[in-house]
Amino acid sequence: MNPVFLGTAAALCWGMLDFLAGKTGRRIGPLPVTAAVTLFGLVLISLWLLAFGELPTLLRGDVWWPVVAGIGVALATLFLFTAITSGPISLAVPVAMSYPATSVLLGAFLGSIPSLTQLAFVALILIGAFLVACGESETGSAALEETPGRWRRTITFAILAHLTFVVGVFAGQKSALLFDEIQSVWISRLAGAAIMLPLVLARPAPIRPQIPYLPVLAAMGLLDVFAITLLFAAGKSAQPELANVCATASGAITIVLAWIFLHEKIAYLRWLGIAATFSGIAALSAFK
Repeated sequence: MNPVFLGTAAALCWGMLDFLAGKTGRRIGPLPVTAAVTLFGLVLISLWLLAFGELPTLLRGDVWWPVVAGIGVALATLFLFTAITSGPISLAVPVAMSYPATSVLLGAFLGSIPSLTQLAFVALILIGAFLVACGESETGSAALEETPGRWRRTITFAILAHLTFVVGVFAGQKSALLFDEIQSVWISRLAGAAIMLPLVLARPAPIRPQIPYLPVLAAMGLLDVFAITLLFAAGKSAQPELANVCATASGAITIVLAWIFLHEKIAYLRWLGIAATFSGIAALSAFK
């Protein structure tokens, strides 16, 4: 399947997920949100496999690929949600979700080199993500200058999310070649849950305040597992790194949603970055 389509669809899901995470994480904390999203995703994909597929065996020697993917994605999600709750969405998400730039370099190192035309459109997408990340919010810059510790925390966790997403998605796309992509996601989600549960138990939070958010958390789990399945499925294409690049648009989608629903003002430079990101995706899809 076309990796540009897969990555763009994943971006739409993750854009909505990160927007919901910003609102929910500030109320109940990033760790409970990450754990709930991981567990809901595991339950949903388990039900799907029981109804329409088959649960994979865990005794294969190459099972470590989806396990590494699950650990990487779970930690990346935790780091991302922590960054989102520490600072403005419009700063945290673009830094974290620009990880495809690193994925392209990794793919080129491993021999998957895009054409010059594709490289030009990839550059346009990544430049757009850079403009979105660097453009100052019209209302947020002053607040961040008043709290440099908060700014450093946001950037630190966004960078950690960036790096762990590279590892998790790369391992997940490799595992899709060894397993069915849905089975790969199930194994990875099982590994992610195994990582998140001890962290939650080590820092227990009151259950009652989280109950009203269960429907939102379930929706977030569905969005997350659908997005990661799409991105893992791109591992079967000739150029999976193009899906990773298109997934960069999730940051722009999140910012637009924050502009619409949270009334976060967006500076002109960020609007330019959003336009460049979506223009690059459209051109990459047309010339794939």
